[in-house]
Amino acid sequence: MSVKLVNFAIVPKKLALCIVVCSLVACASAPDRTDDSSTVEPQVPNFSEPEAAVSIQSLEQILAELERQPNEAAQRRYLLTQVQRLQSENQWQTSALLLSQLEPSVASLSPSQQRQYRLARLQWLASQGLLREAQEGLTELLAKDAQQGGEQQVDALRFARDLAWQLQRTQDTAQYQLNLLALGQAATEPEQSWLYLRSAQNPAALTARGADAEAWLSLLRAAHQQAEASDSSAVQGWQLRHPRHEANALASQLREQLQYAETDRHALVLLPLSGPFAEQGQAVLDGMVMALEDQQDLSITVRDSTTFDYANLGEELQKVQADTLIGPLLREQIGKIDNQILASTEVRWIALNTVDELMAQPDLWYALAPEMEIRQVAETLVERGVKHPLILAADSNRGQEAISVFRDYFLAKQPDGTVESGVYRTTDDMKTVVQDKLGVTASEARIWEVKITAGKILVDAQARSRDDIDAIFLPGPIEQNRLLKPFIDVNIAPFMTPIPVYATSASHIRGDQLSENDLDNVRFTEVPWLLPNHPQYPRLRELLQLRRHWNYNLARLAAFGHDAVLLTQNLTTMAALPGFRIAGLTGDLRRQPGGIKRELDWARYDGHIVKPAAVAD
Repeated sequence: MSVKLVNFAIVPKKLALCIVVCSLVACASAPDRTDDSSTVEPQVPNFSEPEAAVSIQSLEQILAELERQPNEAAQRRYLLTQVQRLQSENQWQTSALLLSQLEPSVASLSPSQQRQYRLARLQWLASQGLLREAQEGLTELLAKDAQQGGEQQVDALRFARDLAWQLQRTQDTAQYQLNLLALGQAATEPEQSWLYLRSAQNPAALTARGADAEAWLSLLRAAHQQAEASDSSAVQGWQLRHPRHEANALASQLREQLQYAETDRHALVLLPLSGPFAEQGQAVLDGMVMALEDQQDLSITVRDSTTFDYANLGEELQKVQADTLIGPLLREQIGKIDNQILASTEVRWIALNTVDELMAQPDLWYALAPEMEIRQVAETLVERGVKHPLILAADSNRGQEAISVFRDYFLAKQPDGTVESGVYRTTDDMKTVVQDKLGVTASEARIWEVKITAGKILVDAQARSRDDIDAIFLPGPIEQNRLLKPFIDVNIAPFMTPIPVYATSASHIRGDQLSENDLDNVRFTEVPWLLPNHPQYPRLRELLQLRRHWNYNLARLAAFGHDAVLLTQNLTTMAALPGFRIAGLTGDLRRQPGGIKRELDWARYDGHIVKPAAVAD
């Protein structure tokens, strides 16, 4: 239940009305949090936690104490103190009611009190899920703090760190933690500081001031150097330089994890090598073999997942002495893996697809999911400041799913944006859908009405397209997008700025490239290996000469198999350093909760030629 806050002066008798309102909030509040005492990781604040129940007795006590304050200045000080307490106790709606009492007299607050008030409002926004709005206001607040300096930065920096963590901006999270360390604000336990630091993707870009913060940053950089195999004793060297640092025991554990990752391993690989998906399974295997040429610490035994007896999985793992299971590739086969079999061994499992319900939980999910590309497009558009994208897709299950994934992810990142969609059932109605969504149909109708009204007077007018659509996304296959793009081009008024068009790798296939002139200037996501500037591109051309029947989809599966080997070799490292990235053939790979986050490259069509491109080109 939402509450509309009404501004009025700080009068104790009127504040009593808040008790009635808050009692209603208490009735509608979410259930109490469950205590997860089994969690091993240090805990971080979660702004989406359920609202704590309102205590009417607490409000009565606030009211009684407020009446005892000698003047309005004292009342304001008291209310600010209570707001802080209530927010620390997760009583957000109650704190909002007290903030509403302060709003009319904000100008009467001292500069430090005004800052305290603004920070409390930003924290309330975050509690309501408005994380980006809170972040925008916090950026301004931190800029003012930076001008003044001093201890007053601490509370805002903690909030900024936890907000960045919630938004999965791990690089910013690490920088805020280093800034706190520079102010002497060490975490309660070393593991807490390390939790915030270890997910940073680019330690070289972080900065630190002061001996403690510099030592923490040095540890992070040493861990990455050792993970990248550029210095196998980097963490040990850090320990020798900082023998009394609080993170020394943590560094010893980190050394063991990174050294463990370098030991020899043997994997049992399950791929479909017979049946309708044999070609796809062979492509993945080709990629694995290609990766094994450069990997000396991993060997594999391959079994056909189509004919494999999953009831004997435990025996097979023991027979081949495998410490890792890779696969299966097909979803229905993944569901055959029994958790009881894996639980009796210490075998790690890397699943090559995703399913909703399993008998067993893999150590790592890794899949070439189309949804990942759609999310990257949505995230990129948000970063570019797009507010009103248009998505055009087929009226099919796949098309509707693409619209849903794009809309949900875009609006989660850009809550004040809008996503418009247009669907087509056949190629014949593509033109109509494009004209309707770009506003050309309505513009032509208005021109026709004007001409009828004008009678014999000649009216020279040209239909206008909408100017509020700032990007168009085409998630469909290349056959559909080749037809859509020309309709888009001809229906944007020549005197208006062209609308940028985005797509996924589905718009890039191996075939008659001359016909791809219709996709001129379309930007699309693609696995780096398939782009001419990639160092391994010549190897791709050689493979395509050997596999002349392959299209780019099979080449992507080969890259997928290659990267599955890289992930197997770095599984322990990525668990110890979630920010550690692998430059794979399928993209930059980084571990996150739920699986691997894969960042693809961007390319665009220049006529019929594909060129690597920054998305802003």
